[in-house]
Amino acid sequence: MRRKVLIVDDEPLLVRTLSQAFREAGFEVAAAGSAEEAEPLYTRLAPFDLLVVDNRLPGRSGLELLESVHRPHQTRVVLMTAYDTADTHKRSVALGVDLYLAKPFDLESLLGKASELVGNGAEA
Repeated sequence: MRRKVLIVDDEPLLVRTLSQAFREAGFEVAAAGSAEEAEPLYTRLAPFDLLVVDNRLPGRSGLELLESVHRPHQTRVVLMTAYDTADTHKRSVALGVDLYLAKPFDLESLLGKASELVGNGAEA
């Protein structure tokens, strides 16, 4: 069974890069450029095994998105941020973020950690 990931970032190049990398790693991929775009996708296409969310988005932040969606316990979360602050990190921990990544990050490292988070169920 293929694992599902929702990628939320307002940088189109990063979304394309992450989408391609996750597809090559055997994930089914959905993507959005904002929290407002992601929320209905999340609701319509759930359940997701993994959410990869940028914190600083147009409109609502990634943390605000995480506060507003109901996540089953098995849904893992990666929060990316180019604006690493103690408050952001503290809020991410309180919201159950599994992996907190400061941008820029190593793509191969992200894929490896994401696969560990969701288990080995991804098939190419």
